[in-house]
Amino acid sequence: MRILAPILTLFAALMLGACNNTPEPVTLNTVKTGTPALWKISGTQPGQIGVAYMFGTIHILPDDVQWRTPALEAAILESDRLVIEVLGLDDAQGAAKIFSRLAISPGQEKLERRIKPSLHDDLDRIIDSANIPERSLNRMETWAAALSLASAQTKGLGLNSSSGVEEILTAQFTKAGKPIEALETIELQLGYFDKLPEEQQRQMLTSVVEDSSDARQDFENLFNAWMTGNVEQMVTLTDTGILADPTTRKYLLVSRNLDWVEQLDKRLQKPGTSLIAVGAAHLVGPDAVQETLAKRGYKIEKIQ
Repeated sequence: MRILAPILTLFAALMLGACNNTPEPVTLNTVKTGTPALWKISGTQPGQIGVAYMFGTIHILPDDVQWRTPALEAAILESDRLVIEVLGLDDAQGAAKIFSRLAISPGQEKLERRIKPSLHDDLDRIIDSANIPERSLNRMETWAAALSLASAQTKGLGLNSSSGVEEILTAQFTKAGKPIEALETIELQLGYFDKLPEEQQRQMLTSVVEDSSDARQDFENLFNAWMTGNVEQMVTLTDTGILADPTTRKYLLVSRNLDWVEQLDKRLQKPGTSLIAVGAAHLVGPDAVQETLAKRGYKIEKIQ
């Protein structure tokens, strides 16, 4: 859950939509009304003429939660464009083809051989509840199998991406006739996982299996920290699990943040105001996008 919810847009949309099981409704102990963190970025040096609002998101939401606030609505109204992580998720068939090309490779070991024997029973239980054919998982690279199972667990909590933050904002900006841009392509986003060393991929799979019984509590903790704008708690939650491994963190978080900083720096050297809506984990802690922008001379204001 700490992999999926705050970081990866694509799997929230692609894999949750691909799971066929329809779970029983789950009552989550989540905050219903909140004030997720929002920052304003403005220049202090010659050439830094643009403005950006940075809004950390969680890509999957429970029903009946109110995350929109007057401060966010004002930022949306002022912004002349929306920048999100990835475009093209409405083309489910095209996204699935890209996923299959990267995720499925010949000569993969059976999935159970990629984790320690003591976890085999738990893996069998998770596969059964996920309703994903084991033969399909066995053909996947380890990262893809791990995230497929994690996504199925998320859907088991009654969560889906159809009313996620990005989808709602995209619809609003489209209706207003404002352009929408992306920081990554589908292939690039999946590629960060595909390039992970096998050792880190297996750590990810192990984490998904070991933490499966805590999936509900993990999501509740993460969602409530996001909804209340508790940045310190978000740091604590996203610094554990697979992101505690330096190599995994470099591939999945730090490298992506640095690439985004380069793109946003160029954008902020042009006139206009942008709303940047990306996974909340990218905007907290020492590796946060806005912290790196601050080192380049930008003024960072937390306005919510």
